[in-house]
Amino acid sequence: MSVARHEEREPLLRGHDTEPAASQHPQSTWSRSIKGLRDTWANPSTPVLLCTCLLQFLISFAKHVVEVPIIRLFELAACHRYYTHHAGVIGHGQRIENQLCKVPAVQNELSTLTGWKFGFDAIPGLLLAIYYGSIARKYGRKPVLLLFSTGMLLSLGWIVLICWLDGRVPVRLIWLSSLFIVIGGGQRVAKAMLFTIVSDAADASHRTRYMSFLSSIPHITTLIAPPLSAIFMRISIWLPFEAAIGALILTYLLILAMPESSKLELPDPDANDPATDDEDEAQRPLLPSTSDLAPEIYPPDEPRKESSSNWYAEIHHLLSIPGLRFCFVVFLVSPIALIAKAFVYQHASESFGWDMPDTTWLRVSQAVGASIVTLFLLPVLNSVILHRRHHDKRGLQAQRLDLAVLRGSFLIAAVGFAILWQAKASWMLILALFICGLSEAIQPANQGLATAPITKDLNARLFTTAAVLETVGKLAGGPVQSALFSIGRREGHGSLGINFLASSVIFVGLLVLALVVRVKKR
Repeated sequence: MSVARHEEREPLLRGHDTEPAASQHPQSTWSRSIKGLRDTWANPSTPVLLCTCLLQFLISFAKHVVEVPIIRLFELAACHRYYTHHAGVIGHGQRIENQLCKVPAVQNELSTLTGWKFGFDAIPGLLLAIYYGSIARKYGRKPVLLLFSTGMLLSLGWIVLICWLDGRVPVRLIWLSSLFIVIGGGQRVAKAMLFTIVSDAADASHRTRYMSFLSSIPHITTLIAPPLSAIFMRISIWLPFEAAIGALILTYLLILAMPESSKLELPDPDANDPATDDEDEAQRPLLPSTSDLAPEIYPPDEPRKESSSNWYAEIHHLLSIPGLRFCFVVFLVSPIALIAKAFVYQHASESFGWDMPDTTWLRVSQAVGASIVTLFLLPVLNSVILHRRHHDKRGLQAQRLDLAVLRGSFLIAAVGFAILWQAKASWMLILALFICGLSEAIQPANQGLATAPITKDLNARLFTTAAVLETVGKLAGGPVQSALFSIGRREGHGSLGINFLASSVIFVGLLVLALVVRVKKR
């Protein structure tokens, strides 16, 4: 059994059949446009995709609007704790000058708090991703997303409570906020659900395009949330957290209003298109179809029963596909390197004297680079290559494009982190993060590569497995990056930034691995 591949020969939003332009007049064109918009909205996938994009925006906004404020809260809490209980300089509730918080004892504690929190936040997703994937398949995606919003609200509330106590309790109690992420599984499970919804609702010819757009939304958000966060922090350190809580509350309303994607039945737009079969013989995709490599897990007429054994059987089936192993390595290893970016704000404040609110502009620099890639370069490149293939069957396939994008992104990321390691001035920090932003095509390219050889019913399995691998990488990466970032810190001297060098080396390794992978032809 072969898996048919589809071309992007249709508009992104399909409406009605078009007529020759010569037969149209202004009134008929207008009426047909209105009818097209109405038909587009009547398509059951349109409301689902729209709600998914809005939900991604709210989740991303809630995350990024507190990204820098939460580091500042950790720093203030550690600083109050140090000067109250160790140095005995101040009492509870007294204001501390920013420069007093830059001593090695406080900065080492801040690195530890940040790094280990990344690791602890990853544990719920690691342990429960398969469980929540099972719930998503049995009861739908919406219940999992509702649980996620609840867990994130409680986790954020716990952090605010501990920091509000102003050092009167051990600051490391912040780590207990990860327990609340057990409810819903955290960001990784939510991301897996969102991409699964897109896989459910979008037809094969447009799926990668929607995934690329969904991946770009966090970058769009980082053009909005960090500047707002800087303004809020100037007013009150608590205001960004109020904005994040408000965004998470809005996610409840959106999830409840969103149709359940697992119940959608979409027509196959290329089912009767003979050109697809002709072109299918021209080349073989990068990753062979699952049916070419292994027998079906279930007999054709046997209904699938939801159980953990089925889950593990299908995950083992995915891991048995040689091409997918490369994608899974990327899912696992890249988060270890990318966590280094979480320490850039502390690095800029400690070593370059930036005020913490000003470090939010570093996030904007990264977002600009990421937006250029995901919103402009990738769609243009994708359209050009697909147009070439429409006229030339020997043209590059979408899977080849994804592989080329991965190779380029690994190289760009390696250069960006190397510059970050060697930065001697503030402008080099900004340039390095802009370059790192240009590598943000790693996620959509790897996801597009991974979905090529599998059928729709395995989408939830694939993205949940990817979420597990990413959380393993995050679990290992947080403490490792924290320890590396503390190297070289002493009185009057900040970190040497060895963690940025380590991230550069990791991406060089992934680049070498990607160069080994080849597109296979029949």
